Amino acid sequence: MIKKLLTITLSLMMIFTSFVPVFAEGEEVNIVGQYGIVIDKDTGQVLYNKNAHDKMYPASITKILTCIVAIEMLDDLDKTATITQSDIDTVWETGATSADFTVGEVVTYRDMLMGAMLPSGADACRALANNTCGSQEKFVEKMNQLVKKLGLKDSHFVNTTGIHDDDHYTTAYDMAKITQYALKNKKFVEVFDRYQYTSSDGQHQWVKKVIYKSKRDHIDTSMIEGCKSGYTSKAQSTLSSLLNINDHHYVCVVGFSKNSDGYNHCTVNDTLALGNYVKDHYSVANIIKKDTKMNSVKIKNGQTNKVDVITEKDIEAVLPNNYNPSDIKYKYHLKDLTAPVKKDQKVGTMDVYYRDTKLETISLNTTQAVDESGSVVFMRKMKNVVLPCVMAVVIILVVLLLVRKIMIKQRRKKRRQQRNRKK
Repeated sequence: MIKKLLTITLSLMMIFTSFVPVFAEGEEVNIVGQYGIVIDKDTGQVLYNKNAHDKMYPASITKILTCIVAIEMLDDLDKTATITQSDIDTVWETGATSADFTVGEVVTYRDMLMGAMLPSGADACRALANNTCGSQEKFVEKMNQLVKKLGLKDSHFVNTTGIHDDDHYTTAYDMAKITQYALKNKKFVEVFDRYQYTSSDGQHQWVKKVIYKSKRDHIDTSMIEGCKSGYTSKAQSTLSSLLNINDHHYVCVVGFSKNSDGYNHCTVNDTLALGNYVKDHYSVANIIKKDTKMNSVKIKNGQTNKVDVITEKDIEAVLPNNYNPSDIKYKYHLKDLTAPVKKDQKVGTMDVYYRDTKLETISLNTTQAVDESGSVVFMRKMKNVVLPCVMAVVIILVVLLLVRKIMIKQRRKKRRQQRNRKK
């Protein structure tokens, strides 16, 4: 009986701890979604994690990956292409959403991207793939290549749209990293942040429905700068968002969030709950200011035997409001120097940790220039002046010895010749 109770207790502890944010130091936050994560957009630092490494189906947030792969292959988003039958094939049969493109319609690549992101059009995604890679299969290969490039091992994609397939899966963590990567591209940000758009031919007007419906029902979504939603019966509701909290940006992903009120607000409510949790419990802390002395390095052959090193820039990180400064640790990667040394010369790097989490790597530079020591300068001058003189003397002596040897040899030869004549 005791053994059984112990097993149940340990199981419950494992379940509850899986909901705890990485840096959580206060009360937990409850979300409807089975999966959730919040990361710092700049550093990737994880602030909240609920089953974030467990397998989930992404549904239409797949289109974040589709759009960034396409954008990286496109030079001009205003170039046009013609919608073909292949672009709209299977859209209606699979029950996917559509941007309502028609065969023969001439649209820009920007139209396709907006059609994929706002109305979540499967036809727009297929058109992007067909026009950049020639086929859906080749484009999907590009998608998986990017996933591999990002070092994400728990994702695999088999289509451009997110329509359900058991072999089409990801994790909340992987989707957050994909979104973080995509947000480094300005063209992607333009698409991701867009709330409404009219196509270049004026035939289509789209709005981001997940935000529109929330605003319609008086939900304040101002924290969400950009997002992509998704839904299938197997994936339930999913949402990947860019949050602006006190002028700092975070990526939030929630998955398998079920509606309980009949309205499609579950993912938005989850996202806002996580955003408010971060707002209440975390802030951007200035850990170290630029030009702060951190260490010193040894100098060989210098006027001084060491020089101080300072930080190249400010070090900021998102930390719990009540964090203990003693939890900030540093790991140095420095090398000894040989004079002369320049001021602001890079001498190595420093890793900054909060507890066991690496926050950033920063360069360390010298505070001053250090010239060579007088003895080194003297020895070099001696080497540069005296050695050539010594070498010259040696050469002269060798030449003189050779000349003397030759002269002696000639005299002996002359004497032998004279002796031979007398005989």
